[in-house]
This record gives sequence, C-alpha cells and structure tokens, in this order.
Amino acid sequence: MRAETRPGSVKGDLDRWFLGGLDRAWSDTQLLCLPHSGGNGSSYRAWLAAAESEVDVVPVQLPGRETRLFEPPFTDQPTLVAELTGVVSRAGFRRIALFGHSMGAVLAMNLCRALEAAGTPVAHVFVSGHGGPSQRPAAAFPTDSSDETILDALGSTGAPNYEALLRDPELREMVLRVIRADLGLVLTGFVAGPPVQAPITVLNGKDDLTSAEWDVSEWAEVTRGGCTAHLLPGDHFYLVEQGAEVARIIRSALAVTEAPAHDEDPSR
Repeated sequence: MRAETRPGSVKGDLDRWFLGGLDRAWSDTQLLCLPHSGGNGSSYRAWLAAAESEVDVVPVQLPGRETRLFEPPFTDQPTLVAELTGVVSRAGFRRIALFGHSMGAVLAMNLCRALEAAGTPVAHVFVSGHGGPSQRPAAAFPTDSSDETILDALGSTGAPNYEALLRDPELREMVLRVIRADLGLVLTGFVAGPPVQAPITVLNGKDDLTSAEWDVSEWAEVTRGGCTAHLLPGDHFYLVEQGAEVARIIRSALAVTEAPAHDEDPSR
C-alpha cells in the first residue's frame, strides 16, 4: 500500500545515492538494491519492476556510475559500507530491505550488519548470484589484469550488454574503469562479525558457471533470522529472464517478515 509520506526534510546530497531521489511518496517497504561489479543501479528497475506494486525498488547509486560518473569510485568495501550506513540511516526510509547481486550480495550483508549495529533495523536481506559471504567469485582477479582478461571474464558470465561493450570504445572504457575499482571492493569484501537479525533469502541461477564450488549454506551461518534458498533457471544474470519470479519471492518474503521496532537492540 503506497502511503503519501516522504522521508521528511532530507536535504544535502543524500538524493544522489538513490536513483530517483528521495522526494517521492513511499510504500511500506523500501528495497535498496546494490549493484554487481561493473554494474549500474538502474538495472534493477527492469529486473525487479514486478515488485513495485508492493515495495519501492530503490537502486543505490554508487560513485563512478551513471549520474555519478565523474565522482571517484570506492575501492575499499569497509569504507564504502561506513559511508552507506550513514547515508541510509539519515534517509528516513519507512522499512528497509536489501537486495544485492554478485558483488552487491556481500555489500548488502556488510551493510545489514552495520545498519543493525547503528540501530537501524533491516527487514530482510536478499543475496543473489553469490556463494557464502566469505567466498570469492571465480572471476576475481588482480586489479592490474589486462582489459582483455576482464572483458573475457565478463563475457563468460552472460553479462547484459556485453556485445555493446565490444562495439563501443567509450562505453567499454567507462565500464572497465568501474570494474577495476570494484575489484578492490571484491578483494576487501566480507567483513567478519556477529550474525545479523534480518532473515536472508539466497537466489542463484541453475546454470551459473561461477557457482561450481559455492557453498551457499554459509549464508545460514551469518543470520539469526532464518535462511531460505532458491535456484532459478538461467546463468549468472538469470535476473534478466527471471525478474518476475524474483519479484514474487521478494513480495512473499517481505509479507511474512515482521518489521522490527526502530528502537530494537540489534544485539539481542
């Protein structure tokens, strides 16, 4: 149900962190979506469009991408998580859930723990296209890898718009710049800590070639809220074809997740 409420008198530069900004009517739940390596927040608008009837899909816009193209991207995940924690905590969202694909899955996990520690509850975490949080994807390689190595690895995942990258030198340069920065985020990925209170839903593609040695059961070890897993048709970017089913899973999970009180102590 969409409520005619806004995040209050949010000012300053918070808007740039969220695609579409903050000055809009909100439903009961805001699903903050964190990008994959080299990806843009806007992808989620197409992938999860079917969820918008009941939740707000709010892509998180990181520096160095799309509307923030000329800002230096983050290369250290703990620093990014600390920045995001402050931004999300001040944004005035009604009820927060997190969705992250690939690199974004670990970023979502780290952000959830940091938000809970700061007193901001998270209703649910959806992790996609990734094994357990401490596992590094097979495509992770040194930041000094050649352009060809990076592009070959990207192509092997079935990345959307891959052919366009090969044809458009300007687009290729922009994506490679972000991917090289994101490799730093991947290499400084999972931050160990206590289990989170939020339930976790794990989603992966059945034909994802990067998942051969994944142990997705590790996600269950980092939450006190319960963990469920779904394996859907498709490769690493199964979301392109399975967005409607993913949206159904999201709506169902959020419907049964009780929103914790804002003064709840996340350590209990």
